[in-house]
Amino acid sequence: MNFNELAKKIIQEVGGAKNIEQVWNCTTRLRFNLIDHSVVDDEKVQAIDGVLGTQDKKNQYQIIIGTDVAEVYKEVEKLLGDHAPQEPVKKSKKGVNPFSEVLEVISGIFTPILPAIIGAGMMKCILTVLSLAKLVTPESGVYNVFFMISDAAFYFLPFLIAVSASRKFKVNEYIGLSAAGVLLYPTLINGAAEGLAPMKFFGLSIPYLSYSSSVVPIILTIWLMSYIYHFADKHIPNVFRFILTPVLTLIVTIPIALIVLAPLGNYIGTYLSMGLDWLFSTAGPVAGFVLSCFNPLLVMTGMHFAIMPIAIQNLAITGYDNFWLPFCLISNIAQAGAIFAVFMKTKNKEQKSIAVSTGISALFGITEPGMFGVTFKLKKPFYAAMLAGGIGGLIGVLLGVKTYSFSAPNILVLPTYIAPDGNTQSLIAIIIALAVSFVLSFGFTMFLKFDPLEGTQPADKKAKSEGPVEVGDTVIGTQGISEEVASPLRGELLDIQQVPDKTFSDEIVGKGVAIEPTEGKLYAPFDGEIALVFRTKHAIAFKSLNGLELLVHIGIDTVELDGDGFTMLKEAGDPIKKGELVMEFDLAGLREAGYQTITPIVITNYAEFQEINKNSFDHPVNEDSILLQVSN
Repeated sequence: MNFNELAKKIIQEVGGAKNIEQVWNCTTRLRFNLIDHSVVDDEKVQAIDGVLGTQDKKNQYQIIIGTDVAEVYKEVEKLLGDHAPQEPVKKSKKGVNPFSEVLEVISGIFTPILPAIIGAGMMKCILTVLSLAKLVTPESGVYNVFFMISDAAFYFLPFLIAVSASRKFKVNEYIGLSAAGVLLYPTLINGAAEGLAPMKFFGLSIPYLSYSSSVVPIILTIWLMSYIYHFADKHIPNVFRFILTPVLTLIVTIPIALIVLAPLGNYIGTYLSMGLDWLFSTAGPVAGFVLSCFNPLLVMTGMHFAIMPIAIQNLAITGYDNFWLPFCLISNIAQAGAIFAVFMKTKNKEQKSIAVSTGISALFGITEPGMFGVTFKLKKPFYAAMLAGGIGGLIGVLLGVKTYSFSAPNILVLPTYIAPDGNTQSLIAIIIALAVSFVLSFGFTMFLKFDPLEGTQPADKKAKSEGPVEVGDTVIGTQGISEEVASPLRGELLDIQQVPDKTFSDEIVGKGVAIEPTEGKLYAPFDGEIALVFRTKHAIAFKSLNGLELLVHIGIDTVELDGDGFTMLKEAGDPIKKGELVMEFDLAGLREAGYQTITPIVITNYAEFQEINKNSFDHPVNEDSILLQVSN
């Protein structure tokens, strides 16, 4: 994969560099803060080779790449560095949901610091294994060095958050670090340890609290700092700005933070942890089932980043997390079970390769490629994994599952479930829960009936062929014919390469043909159903009774019309009969408006068939003409 070319296409389709306010990546996604979401052509983004899917959360546009996301991000960063926006457009706040905005802010702050946190968590895992194996002792220098490596990122977490939050709120990072330094200053740390009475600041009390490993206090502090910093930077004359902006920012922010915001953040974290303890002590099995069952939906929407700080705060206050990390791991392993079951059921070599690679990724904590490429695509395996994960979560709670370090939820971090005193109860609990979720997910998926990825059909639904079948200029051998695709339009049949859009002409979206229509009527190409009608009505996806998926995209760039000139006679989900009229469109109006009306007709699940045969080109066709014929 050419990461540079992929990055160029992504930047182009999200509106160019001038439309990008901020971009960062997590383990599988590029995450954009865009100035104007309306200029993004989501269809074209999803059609880019290398893009697995997209999510638009109003003020955060997510492009799912998979395990290569870090490489793509590097190229995006290089390109944006070379083409930084000069005159950004005014950002529209219309329709922004405050809750979504909070989630986006949390995601933007925590995603960049994940490598440090996960690295420290894995170091704790290694140290636990070495200690249990008696290879190191707490008195040894090796143990102490390894412990410092594993603990530093958590103890000094406010410093990491200060840098990331400063970037997010557009504050000078070094001023943000100074604020974190105040929160971790020995005067406060030692005073908290000794239980001293609050110090006085102009008659106001500043409590001695330990803010090491804390999350909320520094975020609230940098949030307040951003307002003061920008106000000062705007109103102080240029000649004094370099000197006065930093000092005014700190002298106003820090006292307010120490008196109000930091203690408030500390109490929020403490009472949240107490609330979670109460939840799991009163309704633990139900909570475990719900968290493990619905975690895939949180991951797909990116909302799991809102939960991550709670897990970190839990670890800082109680020394363990029994709220999110264990159930995320159980959920991931359930997804792996369903993916490997699909691997066993599918017969197509390409799809087997996809299933096994994404299944292994899921075992190691990266589930999006498997969800978007396998389980969610097939639906039933996704539901099977959710149910199995929920049952595994319920069992985990009943057995008292806890993790004692923050780490990426994958099978390599099982030692983090061993208590600091060597107690292995939680390790046994997580192993049993993982085994149950994997086996049930695998078994449910093997038992369920669903359209297999390679598109093979039950024998009684397959057309039979005693000998060679002639289709235009192409002859198909003696294999059974799975499907015939009739022309959905009346017009001139053309080669797909004549479409002036590389997404279709290079057959990135799917394999097929094109038609230059002579009338504005769209007919059903086979018996089946209308799988999807795009909001702008310019494109319709059909699905046959045998599972063939066909996309008809009327004209080029007609999405810009926002549905004007298109009249649906059928709706998504309606059954269809071959040759039935499903839509009318203003062909003359499209051409008068300057749009090209050449229409791509492509099989989007082409990889599920062994042969796709096209009719000869450059001749008239109608709703009775056979354009494509596929076989297994």
